[in-house]
Amino acid sequence: MKAQTPKYFNSKLSIGLFFLPLSILYWLVSSINRIKSKPYHSKAKVICIGNITIGGVGKTPLVIKMIELLIKKHIKVGVLSRGYGGRLSSNKPVLVDEKKHTALDVGDEVFMIYKKFNGNVPVCICSNRAKSAKLLEKKVDVIIMDDGLQNYTLKKDKSVLVFDGVSTISNGFIFPAGPLREGLKSGMKKASAVVIMRKLNQSFEKKLSSYNVPIFQAFTEPKDLKKFKNKEVIAFAGIGNPQKFYDTLNGEGVKIKQSLEFPDHYEYSDSDFEKILSASGNMPILTTSKDYVKIPAKYRKKITPVEIDLKIENEKSLLDVILK
Repeated sequence: MKAQTPKYFNSKLSIGLFFLPLSILYWLVSSINRIKSKPYHSKAKVICIGNITIGGVGKTPLVIKMIELLIKKHIKVGVLSRGYGGRLSSNKPVLVDEKKHTALDVGDEVFMIYKKFNGNVPVCICSNRAKSAKLLEKKVDVIIMDDGLQNYTLKKDKSVLVFDGVSTISNGFIFPAGPLREGLKSGMKKASAVVIMRKLNQSFEKKLSSYNVPIFQAFTEPKDLKKFKNKEVIAFAGIGNPQKFYDTLNGEGVKIKQSLEFPDHYEYSDSDFEKILSASGNMPILTTSKDYVKIPAKYRKKITPVEIDLKIENEKSLLDVILK
């Protein structure tokens, strides 16, 4: 499950110890679910893009990048997701179709992926990953599993573990004492490869290196921001870590006059957009691609989405690892 990182997560040992009994209970429940599970073995190759921390680390840009790389190799690829935040997320698999669905129906990230490839890549949402796989394997050779490293209903052939190079794993405790869904050792045992987003944290990389799993560095590059350089703008975002978005704008020389933050997967109302437009005056309004797919048509001309490219060092080697 995707969620925003609770405010009390920090590196202080005392905070973690206070919640430690609940963390042990969380770990026990997760372990029981894993032991009881009977994962489905799909006819298609299943590649999971997952993480062990609560909150956004950049999985979706990596999912998009992996789809692009597989398409270049003429491999038929599909995506399965829980469809978090979407109204249709349930135990029944649904193939995304923009003629029938909106971002609010299937989830903003899922709809963004669908739109990115103009509907040419099948995307399925369902809380039961096995049911999604049974539907997709009739259409594709490789299934990208967006999130779900801790889901045991579907066997993964390969798993790519994603970390944020800035926040890493914070205090290293399991939820709610810390930000981890599972322990680092447990997560690394599942990993075929590791991708560190944003920053190559050398001390953290050294820690991960002890697990003998190949590590790759990735970073994002915004598109078409040159025209906003040295200009004042209004920026808003409803994502797991809005500061990433603002840092991207600042890094390109964009001057953020005012920023407005909303919860992850937020369902915007007309009053929200009226507030944003009122604050902007004559200044440009910038937002993320994930937020833009939820904006009603009547507001879109006044708002610019910031498209992001993901660059992976040694991307060919990463592709070789997951296709091996």
